[in-house]
Amino acid sequence: MSSGILRIEGRDTPAMSEPFNTILEEIASELELRPLLTSIITRACGLLGAEAGAIGLYVPRRHTVQVEAIHQLPLTELGLEFEPGEGLIGKVLASGRPVIFERYGELERISLPERRDYAVIGVPIPGPGGGLLGVFGIGTPAPRTFDASDLETLQLFARHAAIAIQNAMRYEREKRRTERMTLIAHIARVITAGLEANELVATAAQVIHEHLGYPNVVIPLLYRDDDEEFLLFDGHAGNYGDVLDLAHSMPVTKGVTGTAVLTRTAQVVNDVRKDPRYVPPPIPINVRTELAMPIVLGDEVFGCINIEGLNPFDEDDVASIQIIADHLAVAIKNTSLSREARQAAVMRERQRLARDLHDAVSQALSSISLMSQSIVPAWRRDPAEGERRARRIEELARLAFAEMRALLRELRPDPSVDAGSQVENAGVADVKKMGLAAALQRFAFILAPQTPSIRLDFAAYQSQPPSLEERLYLICREALSNAIRHSGADRLDVSAGVKDDVLMLNIQDNGRGFDVAARAEVTGDSPEQGIGLQTMSERAATLGGVCEVQSQPGRGTTVCIRIPLLAITP
Repeated sequence: MSSGILRIEGRDTPAMSEPFNTILEEIASELELRPLLTSIITRACGLLGAEAGAIGLYVPRRHTVQVEAIHQLPLTELGLEFEPGEGLIGKVLASGRPVIFERYGELERISLPERRDYAVIGVPIPGPGGGLLGVFGIGTPAPRTFDASDLETLQLFARHAAIAIQNAMRYEREKRRTERMTLIAHIARVITAGLEANELVATAAQVIHEHLGYPNVVIPLLYRDDDEEFLLFDGHAGNYGDVLDLAHSMPVTKGVTGTAVLTRTAQVVNDVRKDPRYVPPPIPINVRTELAMPIVLGDEVFGCINIEGLNPFDEDDVASIQIIADHLAVAIKNTSLSREARQAAVMRERQRLARDLHDAVSQALSSISLMSQSIVPAWRRDPAEGERRARRIEELARLAFAEMRALLRELRPDPSVDAGSQVENAGVADVKKMGLAAALQRFAFILAPQTPSIRLDFAAYQSQPPSLEERLYLICREALSNAIRHSGADRLDVSAGVKDDVLMLNIQDNGRGFDVAARAEVTGDSPEQGIGLQTMSERAATLGGVCEVQSQPGRGTTVCIRIPLLAITP
């Protein structure tokens, strides 16, 4: 070797006389690992005048060498892993030294028996600190053989190639870190998109596959069926997405994913062939490694990020998938809370509609029913009285119709009306027009004109904001309606006042009364009364106050409402 020219005596090929420095400059300029390895093995074969070869990288976790690039070899060689003593590459791995064989067939467990008559040479690629970075495996047909000169050439090239490979691996790691940061940012956008949990994990699996290039990604969610927990595998990305159209379930007690969920710790398996926990998918795909990361938030576990492939997983893989799992856990929890909040909102709205139907429509219909039963006897006694009651029935019917129409507008709002506005019922509108006392007086007269005595005492009352008086009206209306329809009283007293910043309302009747404790336990005989008492308590509670019912059989009933005005938000 002289003047920077590599010459190997007895081999007259253009590759043999190519300037060695030019070859090194070419491979040093390539930063992508896979293209670099392909270029290196092609150049190595050219330097030796050999027909074919492979270059593999050492996998410390499994103590194997995996083929990463080939030259003039079947594509089936790519991705093969050789254990110590297995084939040419495994022979170098076992001894740590270069080897030369005149016949490839002399080696144990060769992967290409059709080339058993080839001469072969294997050389280790040195790593940092004297370790192993990879292995050259090169072969050529007879009559060509390899000698000490070839060995010296390939070892020299291996030392220079090692530097380029390490630089490319550093570049690859930095590139992967950048991709992981991009992935995490993308996942952050996904989890704020308001997707349901199953849509969320399917989208996340696809994003992980696209950004990091993992060949198989799925994120099964945990669910319970008949006191047994399962993982539902759905929304596959990568190779699985191409062949698995239907979801499938697996008990959480099985598989690497099940272990991750049960132990709530990451599971890294860099050779599934040696792990008895591994459960292949319904349609087998070539898989060598598996990473299962549980999705955990506090005491809850929601599922698992499951990644399968051919290449081993490192600390960066585990760290980045851990971050994604943490993001997904928060997103899935928020989705669950949002669903529960929507369900609670629907339930509150149903309860409100039930109260409004009871307050507005049910009371009017009940009064119509009672009054219609008395109209015939009243007409026989006095046609004028019968006519007066008939007109009251007509007025109550109009009131019920107006209340029902208002509720229907709430259920099917007019697009031209502000969605935030409240539809008023007829009685609440009276409060705005004439105040609380007059609105209650009008309601009592319409509801039961035949009641001998309804007395309102508002001398100690101070006018309150309309929004408060409207809600007080609804509570008082319910109490009046209950008394008129159920108590059999011939006298009702309604008093209101303000003392020490506490608003007090009392509705008292001299009717038959009832056992309050018994009514609280059983309302089956009169469910409407049960709803009414509950509605009054709920409305008072929303104002920060209380509604107490005092009654005894034969001694009438008093409804006491106490609202601290300082607790009312204007």
